[in-house]
Amino acid sequence: MKSIRVLLVDDHQVVREGLKRMLDLDKDIEVVGEAISGEEALAKAEQLSPDVILMDVKMPGMGGIDAIRELKAKQSPAAVIVMTVYEDKYLAQAAEAGAVGYLLKDVSREELTKAIKAANQGQSPFAPAVTRALFTQYAALTKASHDSVLTRRQIEILRLIASGSTNKEIASRLFISSATVKRETNAIFAALNVNDRAEAVSAGYKMGLL
Repeated sequence: MKSIRVLLVDDHQVVREGLKRMLDLDKDIEVVGEAISGEEALAKAEQLSPDVILMDVKMPGMGGIDAIRELKAKQSPAAVIVMTVYEDKYLAQAAEAGAVGYLLKDVSREELTKAIKAANQGQSPFAPAVTRALFTQYAALTKASHDSVLTRRQIEILRLIASGSTNKEIASRLFISSATVKRETNAIFAALNVNDRAEAVSAGYKMGLL
């Protein structure tokens, strides 16, 4: 099985070393490079072709959010997960820029490796604290759905997608079939003019649905 190639981007050496030690314990993940700024991250991404990039937000020079936008503009295939100490301060900006996930730096090794594997499979991993914050906004769904291109059920599904839930988990939570989830997910993609879950989540933030 091909290893998941990971690029670490953080201006603090101790953080990079800690992440690398955790990831080196997983045989399915290979840290292929490190960067200390957004500018270096862009160069390393082009040079190393990582599958997943763990991106800090606040760095000297170009910050993480701008780097993610540049990667998106360059059509980089790498899935970017933001890693920060800020619970939700940069969540909307990260999603809008094109990040597929948002983790806090106190993440456990198990959570980190699970998130990397999920991102590599096209899913959207979020820290548990961030997920809780997303669900506290549930009451706004009904109002938002009236003016939205999505139905209320589709917004429910999109919010669960943003939390990293699988189709099976969404079906169980909403008491509907997996086939219905798949059909509604495809309808969401069509309505938002996107191709995958990550782009759908990003579009949802831009539209104020998440």
